[in-house]
Amino acid sequence: VDADNAFSTIGGELAVRGIRGLCPPFHRFVSSACRGPAMLVVCDGETTEYMGSHEGCTQGDVAAMAFYALGVKPLITELSSAFDTSACKQIWYADDSTAAGKLEEIKKWWDSLCIRG
Repeated sequence: VDADNAFSTIGGELAVRGIRGLCPPFHRFVSSACRGPAMLVVCDGETTEYMGSHEGCTQGDVAAMAFYALGVKPLITELSSAFDTSACKQIWYADDSTAAGKLEEIKKWWDSLCIRG
């Protein structure tokens, strides 16, 4: 499963609150770095325009992978309650996820992901 526009749609405030409980040292960095919108630069060679990214994290930001991983961790944990973890494993990398195991358990994982994710 490839999450559509995942880096920019992960909820900024919600992710920052979740990170506080999961990784306090990183929370200090993220909470100060994410106080305002990230400025994005659009340049066509002749003109340069700036716009603010008001939600989520921008892909390519040095903290983006950790921000996304810690931000999606509550979803991963919640999904684990929907299936037998000894019969199915979920694998996540950035905005890609998959499950492997018994077909019945994969179906439970998929149904839960479609509802919660």
